[in-house]
This record gives sequence, C-alpha cells and structure tokens, in this order.
Amino acid sequence: MVVFGALLADPSAPAVATIVAGAAGAVLTAAAIWHLGRTEHPLLDLRAFRIETFRVTHAGGSLFRLTISAVPFLLPLFFQDALGWSPVQAGAVVLSLFVGNLVIKPATTPMLTRWGFRTVLIWSTSGAVITMVLSAFIAELTPIALVVALLLVSGMARSIGFTAYNTIAFADVPSDEMTGANTLASTVQQIAAGLGVAVGAVALRFGAPVATAVGIDDTAGAYRVAFILIALVALGSVVEATRLSRTAGENIRPPRRTRRVRPPARA
Repeated sequence: MVVFGALLADPSAPAVATIVAGAAGAVLTAAAIWHLGRTEHPLLDLRAFRIETFRVTHAGGSLFRLTISAVPFLLPLFFQDALGWSPVQAGAVVLSLFVGNLVIKPATTPMLTRWGFRTVLIWSTSGAVITMVLSAFIAELTPIALVVALLLVSGMARSIGFTAYNTIAFADVPSDEMTGANTLASTVQQIAAGLGVAVGAVALRFGAPVATAVGIDDTAGAYRVAFILIALVALGSVVEATRLSRTAGENIRPPRRTRRVRPPARA
C-alpha cells in the first residue's frame, strides 16, 4: 500500500486516493511491526534493531539505498528528455557512474582501516548528497568531461557507502540471532531498492509543478527539482551516520599495518 500510495502521488491524481492509500499503508505497517514485536516466532525478527550498528545500517542505510537507486533511473531520462541527448550518448555517460563504483573498490578497505566506519560513512553519504545536488545544475553547455567526472565521484561515494554499510551491518549481532538478522536485513534492503525507483518517479512528478511555481518552465526544471528532493531525503543518511558512535565496528575493523623497523646492521 505504501508503494501504491507513492504511485498515486501525482499532482493530477485525486488527493483523496493518495491520502487513503498512504494512510492505509502506514496503518498496515504499524500493525505488522506491532505483531512482529509480540509474536513468539515472527516471520521477521525485529530484535536486531536493538543493536546500534544494525539499526543505523538499516535506517540511514535504507535512505542511502533508495536515493542511490533513484539516481540511475533519473539520469538517463534527464539527459534524453531535458538535454536532448541520444540514448547511446546518455547510456555511455551514465556508465561512468558504475566505473566509479569499480575504481574505488580496492581503496575502500584501506579507508576503513585508517579512518573507521563512522568517518567513512559520513564522508560517503555527504558525497552522495553533494553529487545529487550538483546533478541538478547540469545544463546543455556543461562539458561532457565535467559530467563524467561528477558521475565518477558519485559512483565512488555510492560504492564506499554500500561497502561500509554491508560490512558493519552484522558487526555486533550475536551468533544466535544471525539468521533472523540476515533475513530482516535482506528484506529491508530489497524494499529500499524497490522504493528507489518509486521515490525517483514521485520526485519527478512533483518536480514539474514546483519548477513552474518558482518560474522554471523548461523541461529540465522538473528534473532539477527532483534531484534536489532526493538529495534532501539522502541527507537523512548523513544525519544517521553522525549519530553512530566513534567506536562502532571496531571489533571487525582491519588492523592498521605498521612499518617494520629493521635492526641496525652489526659492524
């Protein structure tokens, strides 16, 4: 019902239908949480949310995942519909987003070793938010090289964030709760990824009237507002990352390598 309400969240759709679907989704979600928290053998064990690292990973991490999933949905449409690019050109440029994902992978573990999970998550989520905002200012005259560089940085930020979240998620989960926590984590991640496209579509639908209201009448205006809206949602992941304790994940943090000092040579 929540996803259905998101699909109805169109300014041209009846407001009553949107409100009813959204309210029904909220009530059903609350009822499900109440039931899962009180039944003896729940389908999804919510006890893992008591653990700080697991909770932050699947609270701020869910906001991060759904907004990150919305970006590859919006970018090709923006390039083709607003900037007039061909599908081949738009697809080739968007590939740089995933190139950034791959390029930064080998450096992620050294980053976590040197700065820890909290610092890495703050910077990666902040980088994702900043690149979303900057994407709103891409114009027809923007050099392709600059667009590619922006998407490379965006891909790096998303890759670092995904790796850090996935690594720390089960850092403090007891072994006897691991099965339930794994099932819960998989469910939450799939929901967040599925909602990502819906969030991007809703942001785009609301982007048109907002752009018109502020005097931006071109086709690109709706996309620019959409990028700003999803950046505001992604800002929640930055807030959650700052709330993470500085020692979070220390039990699984790779040890820093120390330089081996050679003994002085004997005369």
